[in-house]
Amino acid sequence: MNQIALYFGERAIYWSSLIITLGVLCCLSLTVALYRQRSETLRELLVFFPLAVILSLFLSRLLCWYFSVDVFDSFGEAFSDFSLGSFYLPGVILGVWLAAWIVEKLRLVQTGGLLLDCTAPGLALLIAFIRLSALFNDTCRSRIEINTPLFKSLPFAVSRTDAAGNETWVLATFFLAFLAMLLLAVFLLRFYLKRGTRKMRAPCARTGNVWRMFLLYYAAIEVVVDSLRNDSPLMHFHLIVGLNKYSSFVSLAQVFAACTALYVLVYYSRRSIQAGGYTYWHGLSWGGFVLSLVGIGYLGEYQVQRSGKYLLCYSAQIFFCILMVVIIRLVYESCAAKRKRKTQW
Repeated sequence: MNQIALYFGERAIYWSSLIITLGVLCCLSLTVALYRQRSETLRELLVFFPLAVILSLFLSRLLCWYFSVDVFDSFGEAFSDFSLGSFYLPGVILGVWLAAWIVEKLRLVQTGGLLLDCTAPGLALLIAFIRLSALFNDTCRSRIEINTPLFKSLPFAVSRTDAAGNETWVLATFFLAFLAMLLLAVFLLRFYLKRGTRKMRAPCARTGNVWRMFLLYYAAIEVVVDSLRNDSPLMHFHLIVGLNKYSSFVSLAQVFAACTALYVLVYYSRRSIQAGGYTYWHGLSWGGFVLSLVGIGYLGEYQVQRSGKYLLCYSAQIFFCILMVVIIRLVYESCAAKRKRKTQW
């Protein structure tokens, strides 16, 4: 049940919509503030931001329509009735990414990487608000019941009442995700201010690194969050229904997270090899990345569904997510130019 905040004429305005709108405004404000430090004009943002909103809305609803077979009666209903279904976050990220690419191709900005760097902290903040909006509906809850009275409140748990009136407390996945994305927004802001203009070894670009760090850390957070929630968006194919028996248990969010982490690793591995040649470290990093994916998928996701040992399985999953982040961060560091030490006399 989505709680109504107020009525505008005959139209109901929901609390979740107000929270998400506040997140969009915060994202825009932070992006403008960061971009003004690196550019003399804001005209690129006048094109980029509306385009990003339109593309994000379209792609997120398109993914929702395609992978939610039973929700919509037609394709048009997915874009005319927003009370049905939801908005898939991979579509939001892809929309922002595509908008920056289009603005760059229109030659309104020298590189889209700068736009993405300035947007990354605000986008993390927006996703935090999107998660917080679940406070006013029934989405993004966990199947894990909380029985300890001390933890029967936010940020740990939220109450749920079944049809018979029985109240249970379940893990508040949405609020934990909100806190994690809030911390990520702070980290990305600090990363932008400290290392946003960091000199990189050619041919690694000097821009786009804050965005790639957003993709990496978001992937690690989303893997755990998506595994915890009981309404994870699964890959139920709308047109190729024959694939559903093979992949209907696969999470769209986790597949997207794995692909974005892989993209970041490929980018920095190629630039690192081009800058200094191939070393055994590159092979080890790829081996460690594969090991982390196996640990996340098998010891985490697969085992928790089969055994129900939540503490053990999610501890393993979090460990391997951290391992994945550390490995890719080290590959990124290998692309950074070494600072010259001042000679002391």
